[in-house]
Amino acid sequence: MKNKKTIVMIFFIFLLMIMNAIAENLRGILIPVFKNEFAVNDTSIGIMLFIGSLGYVVSTFVGGFLCEKIGQKKVLVFGLIFMIMSLGIFFETHVFYGILIAMFLMNVGLGLTSIAVNTLIPVLLLSFQAILMNVTHFCYGLGASIGPKIGGDLIYKGMSWRYLYLFIAILFLALLFVFIFVKIPSIHKVDKVNSEESKEVDKSLLFYYVIALGFYVCAEGGTGSWLVNYLKNVYKYNEAKSATFLAIFFGALTLGRLLGGLVVEKFGYVNTIIKSLLIASVLYLAGLILGGKYIYLVSVSGAFFAITYPTTILTVSKVFKEKTSFLTGIIVTVSTAIYMVMNVVIGKLNDTIGYETAFYIIPLCLLISILFMSVIHVKTKHILVRRSEK
Repeated sequence: MKNKKTIVMIFFIFLLMIMNAIAENLRGILIPVFKNEFAVNDTSIGIMLFIGSLGYVVSTFVGGFLCEKIGQKKVLVFGLIFMIMSLGIFFETHVFYGILIAMFLMNVGLGLTSIAVNTLIPVLLLSFQAILMNVTHFCYGLGASIGPKIGGDLIYKGMSWRYLYLFIAILFLALLFVFIFVKIPSIHKVDKVNSEESKEVDKSLLFYYVIALGFYVCAEGGTGSWLVNYLKNVYKYNEAKSATFLAIFFGALTLGRLLGGLVVEKFGYVNTIIKSLLIASVLYLAGLILGGKYIYLVSVSGAFFAITYPTTILTVSKVFKEKTSFLTGIIVTVSTAIYMVMNVVIGKLNDTIGYETAFYIIPLCLLISILFMSVIHVKTKHILVRRSEK
């Protein structure tokens, strides 16, 4: 019975991640539509993304604390309610300020559900946590891949973007109803560890995690938010063709996560992340520099983005053995704050130095992430090896 409940819970988590990804990543194909319909420029779009990220920042910080106090199930319920509210506002609004409010509330919902899921998996008593974490984020990549592609095709054929959000809102409402009957164990309390183990971790690790994950999020999230806009303005592609490149990026990321868990378990957590990000940065830069028919290399690089986020979050639970949910919340919160600022920077640079030059910020973010991941690898290698043997 316990195994059956765990399977149902995991299935719900997979479905939730797919739905979250579809809802979140529609914005990538809708940025040109918002600019046209509401007569705003890229700086305004950057502010929109900043406000959305602000909602994520607030909710992940509060969510990490709430997971410690009231448990993941209640946090997930709150997150689903915020998602439904935001999608309803997207459908109803006819002013850009309404889009800003909806974007904020959606990211509150995304943040609450994300922090609950990311702190739930590492404390499940399963022997394949790295695989499960990567498959969970594979589901996110699946939604991020099919959502923009289908949405881009439907919008190109004349469907209103508002009805896309309405349909997704209905699906989230059904998901909330089903979730009432899903059993989530009360496992949010932190296990006590001995004092010797607590002293193993340098407090500076928190800073290194924040920078490494923050600039990685800038690279992945920046691609999701700005790639369609970049392709439309630099290569004059339409929404459908631009969305195809974005779908390939997330499709490659999705396949990478499906297989990446096995690689991580065999070759080590942070070590594998570093090598994967190095390949991703080379492909990304090659695609931007060569351009033309080689721009597809940017999309292919998604396969090597794949394992970074889920595996990094998993290592947090292994390195910081006390107040794991709270510390995960802090790391995700500040990382998102970095991404929040970077969206405004990209939007402003698009309007000042041009789309083609501004987009090089993304591979630069990858290189910064690699640098700090290398520091984390040096400082945590002995900890992760010893704890993986327990």
